Amino acid sequence: MSALLGEERVKHLEFLQHTIARLGTNSFLIKGWSMTLSGALVAVSSSRPTWTVVVAALMMTAGFWLLDSFYLGQERLFRSLYERASAPTAEGPVPLFTMDAERHGTPVAWRAVALSRTMLLFHGILALIDLLVAASLVGGW
Repeated sequence: MSALLGEERVKHLEFLQHTIARLGTNSFLIKGWSMTLSGALVAVSSSRPTWTVVVAALMMTAGFWLLDSFYLGQERLFRSLYERASAPTAEGPVPLFTMDAERHGTPVAWRAVALSRTMLLFHGILALIDLLVAASLVGGW
């Protein structure tokens, strides 16, 4: 592969791969923290139901959802930069060693990322659980 692309281009692709992997790891860690803290807050609210705990759980879930959406959007942006860097398109080759994904990658709509199937299934379910706990406070379950 290096004979076809050149040693510098291969190194550039490695840099991009490392960045994509780091963004994926960050997203994974955020999901872990989100699930752990959401579970802890639900456990606390089931033993001593208060509105402050439920509001804190909802805010925390929303915050982690936004942060995870940011990392997933950045990962998609860098993946598109990787694709352009590995196979130059009609717009011309990507400059060697550029990490400017905003300029050379394909734009990613933030809303599409935040409302993607994986984000809705993970963070949406956590938010739904928080809302069910809030409903139990109102209904006195």
